Amino acid sequence: MTLLESIIASLLLAVTAVVCLDATRGAAVLQQKSTAWTQAVAQAESELATVSSGGLALRTTRVSRRAWRDGLELIEVDVPMAGGARFQLTRLVERTP
Repeated sequence: MTLLESIIASLLLAVTAVVCLDATRGAAVLQQKSTAWTQAVAQAESELATVSSGGLALRTTRVSRRAWRDGLELIEVDVPMAGGARFQLTRLVERTP
């Protein structure tokens, strides 16, 4: 193996390592975002269940209820997330008497 071949092989190995590290970093960022969205969905569904059964919502979420059609109402739960993002869950539920 000549010196030129060794330099080219080392260069290719370095480029491959950088690409693999960048892909790993991207996967870690994607995992963090996925965790944040999963927590927001879980919180929204929990709030929806609480509000649907007649309880009060947490202060961090915004809940709106409005009549929709006969015996139904539309409930919207808005959960704030980090970075200014928001998750909104909308459901039709039977109106409580």
